[in-house]
Amino acid sequence: MERKLVLKWLSIFSVGFFILSIVELLDLIIFSTVITMDLDGQLTIFNVIFQSGFMSFHAPLLWIILLCIICAFIVLALSIYRVAKKQIIENYNLAKFMLLIGLFFVIGGFIKMSFIVILGNNIISTGLTTITFQNAVYSPSITSVIGAIMWVYFIVVVCSFLILGMVFGGIGLQWMLLIQDEQNSQE
Repeated sequence: MERKLVLKWLSIFSVGFFILSIVELLDLIIFSTVITMDLDGQLTIFNVIFQSGFMSFHAPLLWIILLCIICAFIVLALSIYRVAKKQIIENYNLAKFMLLIGLFFVIGGFIKMSFIVILGNNIISTGLTTITFQNAVYSPSITSVIGAIMWVYFIVVVCSFLILGMVFGGIGLQWMLLIQDEQNSQE
């Protein structure tokens, strides 16, 4: 594989990954503070999760962990960009780095998706209404359509990270095997 091409695509990917993660962070902030739910009165999603007592005690913890995972992906994007721009890493180590990036995306994506699913399956109980959080977000009588679109964005980002993780892991593994084959044929 051509080293300069890999570094070029790695830097382009890291910028796209950074933008996607920043938009996801803004989506989380806007989703939780602006979007309202009509549950015995108009409440923002932040109030439903953190202050109202309508959800279980671990829902705020899930929300905070989801925020931390998004911030960790932002830091990962910055570190990938930094490595790609320095261009001092050897080919074999760069291949291992790409494999590790892929593994981190796959593992981090599954963990993030698990937290999204667990949060979505949390029950909101107001006394009069009992509904899961995800059903409340998708219900047009409770939440606006833009709220449902913003919730779907989290799932779309996780799915794209999972696909990118498999692609990066595969490219890194293939490049490692090609380098090992070249080394074995020289000996």
